[in-house]
Amino acid sequence: MRRWLPAVALGSLIAVGAVALLWLLQPAAVPTATERADALTAELRCPDCQGLSVADSPTSAAREIRRQIEDLLAAGASDDEVRAHFTARYGEWILLAPSSPLTWILPFVAVAAGVLGLGAWLLSRRGDPAAAGAPPLSDADRRRLHEEAEALDA
Repeated sequence: MRRWLPAVALGSLIAVGAVALLWLLQPAAVPTATERADALTAELRCPDCQGLSVADSPTSAAREIRRQIEDLLAAGASDDEVRAHFTARYGEWILLAPSSPLTWILPFVAVAAGVLGLGAWLLSRRGDPAAAGAPPLSDADRRRLHEEAEALDA
């Protein structure tokens, strides 16, 4: 039985690999025009509501954009061409998600730079005696302050 174990394990591994390969290489289902239109309307911002997608907005402007998307798709336009059409008309603002990944990364870079700058500033002031407050007092000043404090207590 033990001499068959490597062969069975290898056969099982090959079978699992073949199933995984078939699953990965299967052709993707081609979305219908309605599914494409729904996906595109979810990506575009309503010009009237500004906080809703065209798919979620009940305004007449959103209805008109949905109609234009359906017309463009019926004319054979690709999804990228439809996005480019509305971006050319309204600007990059119309897209709910920015097209450039730099737009997503930039806020994190700004916060990290601010934290690093603050840390460097705090570390540079750490050894500076003038930054800690008033300059050190002389013995005469200490004596005078002590006498004034004693006079206030009396």
